[in-house]
Amino acid sequence: MGDVHIVLGMGYGDEGKGVFTDYLSSTLDHPVVIRFNGGHQCGHTVMHASGRPHVFSNFGAGTFRNVPGFFSRFCTIDPMGIASEFSALQRLGADPVLFVDPLAMVTTPFDKFYNVSDRANVAHGTVGVGFGATIERNLGPYKLYAQDLFFPAILERKLAAVRDYYRIKFKARGLESCIEALELEIMRLYQFMRHVGAVRDIIRLLPERQLFEMGFENHIFEGGQGILLDMDFGIFPHVTRSNTTSKNAFEMLRRNGIKASPTVYYLTRAYQTRHGNGWMPAEKHPVAPINNQHETNGPGGYQGEFRTGILDTDMLRYALQCDANFSAGAEKQMVVSCMDQLIGYQYLSGGNVLTAPDRDSFLKQIALCDKVLTNDGPGAETIRQWR
Repeated sequence: MGDVHIVLGMGYGDEGKGVFTDYLSSTLDHPVVIRFNGGHQCGHTVMHASGRPHVFSNFGAGTFRNVPGFFSRFCTIDPMGIASEFSALQRLGADPVLFVDPLAMVTTPFDKFYNVSDRANVAHGTVGVGFGATIERNLGPYKLYAQDLFFPAILERKLAAVRDYYRIKFKARGLESCIEALELEIMRLYQFMRHVGAVRDIIRLLPERQLFEMGFENHIFEGGQGILLDMDFGIFPHVTRSNTTSKNAFEMLRRNGIKASPTVYYLTRAYQTRHGNGWMPAEKHPVAPINNQHETNGPGGYQGEFRTGILDTDMLRYALQCDANFSAGAEKQMVVSCMDQLIGYQYLSGGNVLTAPDRDSFLKQIALCDKVLTNDGPGAETIRQWR
């Protein structure tokens, strides 16, 4: 067993986890990237060597460094997304390697359809790719696993059961959902099945115990979303159906007998962001970032508005407290991205707006770990140790 590195977001997502995973992948010997929460709904932007950004959703963010990725049983996978992104990565000259736990949860077109037709779910906030619906379905008897994709007869039967599951849910909603119910009935799965066929040649099923026996020198756990969206610690109902702390990563290490002492990296932008509905105290003090031409978040879509605010140190402390329930004893470092996008150095503390005179003073006020790294650009090459 090699070293362990756990990458977490301290906010509501979009903190630069993809870029930092790419950075670790470029600096560590013989690594593997492990997705241990969330799934295909995450979007981690990494700059390709050509200068083109790519948003990783179905592969690990170390792919451009020829680092294999692994989706654990805590994650969802989307066959259509995998096939599409695999082709996009090949066009960029990458040769993606994707290991998937046989018990990773599979998203179907039915999950996606219900996800965006459920009015309450849209109001709470959704990316619109079926993640939440998939998690909810798999809590009951209508499970669909990655291993099922390799058994056509089983897959056909399970897809029929998933359709039945949503038939029941639409029926329970009454007359208001008649149109949606009709659309469910006429939905065709030809395209989905074609993508499943392609995915059988793309992914390799690998139980997590075998992953840890493969001799990787560094295990990079790439977190999805942010701690403030955690299903146990975020403010309901505007949360994700996932543990976004280090909880799942430590559970994987524990049940596989891994004794290594991890380093946990806590990521935040130099300002606060939130894409979608829900409380964000700093939005009363919005930020107009500069040098953000590579920003991949924007208004529109199912997520809704992309909001900004000055950094709230109380929220950072809360995120650290939430994760301290699982990460006691680990080395902890903080990573502050988007430093080049600030015009001034304001921040919130105790609900009060404070102003630091310069960059170093600002970092001293917001730094909550002994070791701090910063990034002044959209890529990994500008990441530096600050202290």
